[in-house]
Amino acid sequence: MPVRIIPGAVSTDRLRALVIASGEAQPALTIEALQGGPAPALKIRAHAAGDSRIDQHIRKAGLSLWVCEAEGLRPGADYHLRAGSERPVHVKTFPAQLPKAGVSLALASCYYEAFGRHKDYLQVLQSAPSYGPLAAKLLVGDNIYVNVGAAPGQARSGAEETVGRYLQYYWRSGYADVLSYLPTFCLWDDHELWNNFPEWQIHLARSMANARADYTAAALGSLKLFQAVLNPPPAARSGLSYRFDIPPVSCFALDLRAGRTVMKTASPRMTSEAELVAFERWAANLQAPGIALFGQPLWIARGNWMDYQPPDFSAEYSRIWRALTNAPYDVLVLSGDVHHSRLLELDTAKDRKVWELVSSPACMIPTMESIGAQAFDVQDKGLLTFPLAYPGGPSGPPNLRAYHFGTEISNTVAFIKLAPADAGGIAVTTCFMDLTTKTIARNTRPRVAAPLATPQPEWCQTTFVLKKRA
Repeated sequence: MPVRIIPGAVSTDRLRALVIASGEAQPALTIEALQGGPAPALKIRAHAAGDSRIDQHIRKAGLSLWVCEAEGLRPGADYHLRAGSERPVHVKTFPAQLPKAGVSLALASCYYEAFGRHKDYLQVLQSAPSYGPLAAKLLVGDNIYVNVGAAPGQARSGAEETVGRYLQYYWRSGYADVLSYLPTFCLWDDHELWNNFPEWQIHLARSMANARADYTAAALGSLKLFQAVLNPPPAARSGLSYRFDIPPVSCFALDLRAGRTVMKTASPRMTSEAELVAFERWAANLQAPGIALFGQPLWIARGNWMDYQPPDFSAEYSRIWRALTNAPYDVLVLSGDVHHSRLLELDTAKDRKVWELVSSPACMIPTMESIGAQAFDVQDKGLLTFPLAYPGGPSGPPNLRAYHFGTEISNTVAFIKLAPADAGGIAVTTCFMDLTTKTIARNTRPRVAAPLATPQPEWCQTTFVLKKRA
């Protein structure tokens, strides 16, 4: 029977995967250690949303979902996950310590499946010139557009439409091959729910009246069913934020969307208190440079009722920046969402840096005119712009030190290589790849009068060092 294995989080000693199978029977899954030795035990369990409105549409599609996990693996070792006689899925555990050659990752966000960029996407991941082989991919939001495009079939409910979208991405389309390649860590943003969730949007019926509760439950339930299941266990007693390590680098993915409240509440929030406290503790206790992942960039202008941004949640926004400022090591922030890609260098205090790398979009959505005409056939284009001063108040720090490079191309992903540097630092080599040309993207000047790093590179690639702070 057809089976799709989508590898999720990997660590130095364990792995997990989501398995989609045709039929109700448990698929025959095996794991093989490619460096030899006995095969580790593979735990397999049935996976469901626990919401009959969602689960019934998985069954109606003739499918079943499963999760497989293996523990006690060797660091830096190669494994094959296989379903019967089908082609195996390769997974490699993270090394116990970063090798001199480094560990490379892909960073992506905002993938609109209907334009069919999956072959280009997969080819770039597989070749990864000067960065490969990649160890994992980080999908940091708008990984699926549940509210853009023609509804799948004749959906009669929020659950039917949302599950249909996920199955298009994860099962029916060529993009499923992208998901099956490399271990995957996920974050999400508004388009996994609806634009500017949880705010009411007059042009989106799903956000209004009786449909609102139906589509909210369907979107959050499906998000957990297909995306959050790929991740490590939550970092707090409530919420979906999580942490993972690529020793000695520690990473924290802070969910700013699934638990967000409407702005009209007395104390609006974009994450739970438990998750924010966990993030603050993580930053304060770093033993090496850190990586923080967010579904929206931190260095971004305030929004409005059409699209609220992290600075609009001033109390939590200030706490996030305070945690990044007071951390004992420099931090790299990774994000997406904004339909342009760029690398910024930020000074939070004397000799304390935060670097923000934003990669968006992997495949741009259609233009508003194309969406309005229900044609969905013309790809939009982003604008490379960002604030020149601290978005959270009248003045910094943090302050924008330099724009290093960026691009407005509509189909791009970032590569990141982490390698050891002197004095406990981590060298970060990064670039933006044009999925269409399969080459590093040419650098574009921003549309604001930002301070520019000198010299300005012709291409979107550089190396910088995350350091221990004084």
